[in-house]
Amino acid sequence: MVVVDSSIWLEVVADGPLAGACAPYLSDLAAVVTPTMVLFEVYRICMRRGEERTAMAAVGEMEHSHIAPADSSVVITAAELSIDHGLAAADAIVYATARLRGCDLVTADADFHGLPGVVLVEASG
Repeated sequence: MVVVDSSIWLEVVADGPLAGACAPYLSDLAAVVTPTMVLFEVYRICMRRGEERTAMAAVGEMEHSHIAPADSSVVITAAELSIDHGLAAADAIVYATARLRGCDLVTADADFHGLPGVVLVEASG
């Protein structure tokens, strides 16, 4: 199981420059954990871009993964991780979800660079 960050989903659904490198992480949605914060971020960003169809398709795909709500243990752990690592609230919630579930976090967001248990997808070359 892996937790997949919003940045990975957005690369794939928008066919971004890292889509090819990101797509394998979404090939088996039964092995993907999706924090509710990720669902929120992907839906919001697609809607803000005026891409309602893409937003709905992304949510439909995410629903085939394991949706992970932010309960009190996630939020408290996120607050601690935010303080310890200087993470924004949304990033801390996603990272806390991964840490508490014993999963790696797969992301293309450089804000997670160097953190334990993070697989950072970057442009090659």
